[in-house]
Amino acid sequence: MKYNLTKKDDGSFVAEISITSSEWEDANNSAYEKNKGKYSVAGFRKGHAPRSVIEQNYGPTAFVNEALDEVYYKSYTQILREHNEVKPIDSPKLDIKKFDKDGLEMVLTIPCVPDFELATYKGLTFEKKVEEVDAKAVEEQINRELMRSSRLVESKAPAKLDDTVTLDFEGFIDGKAFEGGKAENYQLKLGSHSFIDTFEDQLVGLNVGDKKDVNVTFPSDYHEESLKGKPATFKVEIKQIRERIMPKLDEEFVKNSTEFETVEDYKKDVKEKLTKQAQDRAELELDNDMLDKLIDDTSLTVPETLVDQEVDRQINGMKQQLSYQGIKFEDYLKYLGKSEDEFKGEVKTQSARTVKARLVLEKLINSENLNITDKDIDKRVQEMAKEANQDEKEFRKQVNNDMVNRIANELLMKKIVDFLRANNTIK
Repeated sequence: MKYNLTKKDDGSFVAEISITSSEWEDANNSAYEKNKGKYSVAGFRKGHAPRSVIEQNYGPTAFVNEALDEVYYKSYTQILREHNEVKPIDSPKLDIKKFDKDGLEMVLTIPCVPDFELATYKGLTFEKKVEEVDAKAVEEQINRELMRSSRLVESKAPAKLDDTVTLDFEGFIDGKAFEGGKAENYQLKLGSHSFIDTFEDQLVGLNVGDKKDVNVTFPSDYHEESLKGKPATFKVEIKQIRERIMPKLDEEFVKNSTEFETVEDYKKDVKEKLTKQAQDRAELELDNDMLDKLIDDTSLTVPETLVDQEVDRQINGMKQQLSYQGIKFEDYLKYLGKSEDEFKGEVKTQSARTVKARLVLEKLINSENLNITDKDIDKRVQEMAKEANQDEKEFRKQVNNDMVNRIANELLMKKIVDFLRANNTIK
């Protein structure tokens, strides 16, 4: 066997292999010896028919596939043995260029991780941006708390924005009802923009029992192809109107709904919690900024094989999640208004980024020896048991391989960002 090995920009190796006629004949004979017992030929005991007789009865290519497997395996094994720099990340792609009595010529494309240098990741300057918590932010948070304590009360007044109405409706296009355009006792908050166009605005001012034709136009990018850009009329009947009654922010509300006695103490606590949340967000954004810069600045051609594997992993995971909800993947694509190829193209873009990030961080981990030990994992399990207020022995019964892997990944990411923080300037 002769071969010529070259390396591509994406890290893969291409081996152009030539097998002589005698080597090819030997491979066919070997395939015959290993597989002759599978063939029955009249006049011969099973496994004793000569190769030529078997090929006359079953065709001249009877042992070709097995011979190809043998030549492929021997060639690939020899290349790996003679070239330590070839470190495959997947099975090679086999391409037969020539195949006749004079021998065999084939090409093996062996996917490998490309060589690359990490971008500068020490001695840089990053800014931690903490969002200021002002009086407006505190007020908005308190209003959200008041909203959670609010209640809907039936109203006899005409419907207004922020009211919740119960209605029956049926949609028509060109005088014909369309599929999915009908509902009874549907609850809709006016001003929520849950419905298309000016549907909700046209219900303002109606009373219980009122009927109205609501005229709207479906948007041109609507998910249902048959409805895109079409004018429609909905026949609507108002069944009930409810308005939201908000509690007042006073000491009575504070005493009944919180652990505080005064409005002032309550506001102070809200501000402290929002400030803590802003600090946490700033820390997370800082970590992401450091990681993004390292990944973005590192020049790397991502192997297509790894990207395709990541695409398959993400799509299979999505299909599984959808199946838990009783949704078919095909129906999900129809809802999005996308073909499977279009969807895969979008997933592929993100997958390429995911793979690049993994390769870059793996190289950083190896370069700086940022590994996680069994002791690190054991310590974290102890902490988790304490956080869950459980007996450690009982907690450990819940720890399976998946949980150990998750813990290891979390600890590893923390070790990476801690390293980057320690080796860069944070303002």
